[in-house]
Amino acid sequence: MESRNITSPNQHVFREGRSIDTAIHSLINRIKDAKRISKHVLVPSIDIKGALENLQHQAIINSIIRKGAPDNIVQIFISPLRNRLVAIQTPRSKVSKEQGKGCPQGSCSGPALWNLVANDILTQHWTAKVFIQAFTDDFGLVIYSNVLSKLKLETQQALHKLKDCTQSNKLQVSPEKTNYILIWKTVASIR
Repeated sequence: MESRNITSPNQHVFREGRSIDTAIHSLINRIKDAKRISKHVLVPSIDIKGALENLQHQAIINSIIRKGAPDNIVQIFISPLRNRLVAIQTPRSKVSKEQGKGCPQGSCSGPALWNLVANDILTQHWTAKVFIQAFTDDFGLVIYSNVLSKLKLETQQALHKLKDCTQSNKLQVSPEKTNYILIWKTVASIR
């Protein structure tokens, strides 16, 4: 992904030269830019519940194929995801079930697989008044407008789009870990 330059610059984890520091710096700069040109800024932070554990194999496969990866690369990533079974010995018999979600534990590819799916969300067409970035299983947005009612509408549209993206990948938002900050300018300057 890196060599083909198809990773969003707004993805700040599991990438060379990116970290929590670059994520915070980027978010603060976007907030400052939005505050300079707008009266109202909303910054929601959306957490994905158990992102690596709940990442659907089909979402990973679809993402790899959409990126136009060569067949041999597709097979390298698909192979560890296929025919994975979870087995447990019960008093009566051995029971097994095919596992269709989760990144292989301890694998080097797990973070890259998450980035593939997160990148699909980041590279959606977002309106000019919406900035989105990711760090691990959190998506941070900066949404702004001069009119509070328009900020509400922009926010609803952005969150609806994010919800569609997460649902299409069978990911769940963690409401208890989701937060927001509302920033606004005063009408008159303080003297």
